[in-house]
Amino acid sequence: MAGVSVIGLGTVGSETVRLLLEHEVELRSVCDSDPARLKRLTVPARVRRLKDFDSALRDSEIIVELIGGVGPAKKLMLKALRAGKHVVTANKHLLSRHWPEVFAAARKAGTQVRFEGAVAGCIPIIQALRTGLAANKVLSIHGILNGTTNYILSKMAHDGGSMKQALAEAQRLGMAERDPSLDLSGADTTHKLSILASLVSGAWVKPQLIPCRGIEGIESEDIRFAVDKLGRTPRLLGTARFGDGLEAHVQPAFVPLKHPLAAVHGGYNAVFVDCDPAGDLMFYGKGAGAGPAASAVVSDVLELSAGVRGPLPAAAPAAPLLPESAAPRYLKLKVKDVPGALGSITTTLGRAGVSIAQIHQSAVHNPRHWVPIMIVTHATERAPLEKALKSILSSSIVTRPFTCLRILD
Repeated sequence: MAGVSVIGLGTVGSETVRLLLEHEVELRSVCDSDPARLKRLTVPARVRRLKDFDSALRDSEIIVELIGGVGPAKKLMLKALRAGKHVVTANKHLLSRHWPEVFAAARKAGTQVRFEGAVAGCIPIIQALRTGLAANKVLSIHGILNGTTNYILSKMAHDGGSMKQALAEAQRLGMAERDPSLDLSGADTTHKLSILASLVSGAWVKPQLIPCRGIEGIESEDIRFAVDKLGRTPRLLGTARFGDGLEAHVQPAFVPLKHPLAAVHGGYNAVFVDCDPAGDLMFYGKGAGAGPAASAVVSDVLELSAGVRGPLPAAAPAAPLLPESAAPRYLKLKVKDVPGALGSITTTLGRAGVSIAQIHQSAVHNPRHWVPIMIVTHATERAPLEKALKSILSSSIVTRPFTCLRILD
């Protein structure tokens, strides 16, 4: 059996070590630059405790990289691959930003890089896309890939509270970081979508090129309107479509209540895959926490230890992205309750080529206050809508903030 070294002994790393020992894997060393982490970890006497990464590389045939980040992790990973070591990682940030370099190095050295833990926790979506769906053409992916934002949105829909309240509860439960900006902004989802889209397309989908919008502007009244009037609920989705070109974007969207993704609540993740000829498939499970991530990492280690090898992803240059496809949109504006205000807005949208399907506004007349107007459009591309919005928001009859969300057909 191949020897294993685990580098990075944070929450996920410590749980990974426990699971490896439980499965009687030949764990030769554990490594971390923090002596306190090394000291409090419970391992058999035969397992070496190291502070030096190079010593860990010499110890084993399989290197588990769980230090996170890009700088030191990238240096370690490339060094391990060039030394002929197999690498298992959960580092979505590193893989999404340095995809071609990592897999070119693995191909040149004849080694493997496994990364099931980098996307959607314990859901085996990487394995499914790599080999399980090899007989299929993947047409599209819609993924709930961030447990924190899914917990917040589903709690707001269930309890009717504000985002601030839902975030505070997520932080209390340990589901959200003290600084939740990577989650709320959609950046975390963008890294994961980059990996999935690169895996399917065979070309690197740069995360910097993926249009990304977070959930920060969604208010409880948007969710109430979606549920009561549209039969929908919000989810932060990473979307990729494959065909004559590649479309990829991350943004909150109103999902039909009858859609399987609407049933994904709390900190769970799900990936909805449309394939030909298999049709629609959904992969569902826990997407966050030490247990799910360590489970995926150890599964990769067990396969490599058993001698299982698989095709490496292509290391093709960056793929160009198509503009976001047309879709219905939800638009909420805060407008002065004065004569002609609504007419001015609808005229501006019409001139931009944006067709309106529904308009809702309060029946209470109050010229002293800004009142919300909810507009649902027919399918429209984003460019003409943004052009119209720029003009509308420059008017004195409309104030910020506003909400603009895609509606999933």
